[in-house]
Parts: sequence; structure tokens; C-alpha cells
Amino acid sequence: MMRLFATAGLALALGMPLAAHADDTADKVAVAKTLVDKTILKTLDTGFAGALEKTVAQMPEDKAEKIRKDARAEFDTQRKGLLEGISKHYAEKFSLADLKHLQGIYDDPIYQKYQAINADPKSEINVISQAAVTRLLNMLSLAAAGEQKGGIPGQQQMQMPK
Repeated sequence: MMRLFATAGLALALGMPLAAHADDTADKVAVAKTLVDKTILKTLDTGFAGALEKTVAQMPEDKAEKIRKDARAEFDTQRKGLLEGISKHYAEKFSLADLKHLQGIYDDPIYQKYQAINADPKSEINVISQAAVTRLLNMLSLAAAGEQKGGIPGQQQMQMPK
């Protein structure tokens, strides 16, 4: 009988760290899901909604509505998979304390204000950024075109000082 109690006690003692680890992992995944939903997926939601509306803008409303419904259903399926996969990955890479610290940053009102300004497509930040990105993309397009023709059109060769 004592042997039975000793075996049960040993099993319980060995199993406790596993249970604690499982609880810690579940807690980490839960916090990570909140972070992923507030960050990566929020951005993805916004981008997808905009792209979807641009796609259906010129379509007849009945066709547009069907595409919206079908695309949204597929997006929701993909979103669930992303939420699970990314959250589990973050839970493996960060401690619970790290994840809670990150959550505190994202919950901070000043950070939220910062993000709101950056997310506003009409903000001066985005106007400045889009202008710079447009110039850079144009430069790359010209470089690609010039590579096909042996140089960037209109570009003079730089002379090295002697």
C-alpha cells in the first residue's frame, strides 16, 4: 500500500511541472493572440478591406456582393490560421512576461495615438512617405528599363576625380 502511495506521489510530483508548463504555454498563446489580433491582423484586415473594395468598385453590385462574400469567407479562414500559427510562434519565442510587456506597449494611449496617425491615409506622415516611396519606385523602374537598354535614360555617367 505504501508503495502505491509512493508511486502516486511520484507521478503527481513529476506531472506537476508538465501541467504548469501547459498552463504557461496556454497563457502565452492567449496573450500572443491578443497582440497578433491588435497588430498584424488589424493591419491585414484594413489592407484586405481596401483592396477588396478597389477590386469590386467597378463591378455591378450583385456581382460585387458575391465576390465580397466569397472573398471575406476565405479571408476569415486564412485569418484564423494566421492567428493560431503566429500566436504559437510568438509563445515559443517570448516569455509570458515579455508578451505582457508588449501588450502594455500596444495598450498605451500614446502608442495608440502614434499608430492612429500612421494609419490615417490622409495624414501628413503618409503623404510624405508615399511621395518618397513613389520617387524610389520610379527610380527602380528607370534602373530596370535602363538595364535592358544599357543604362538609365537621361543619366550621365559619373566621372571619378583624377
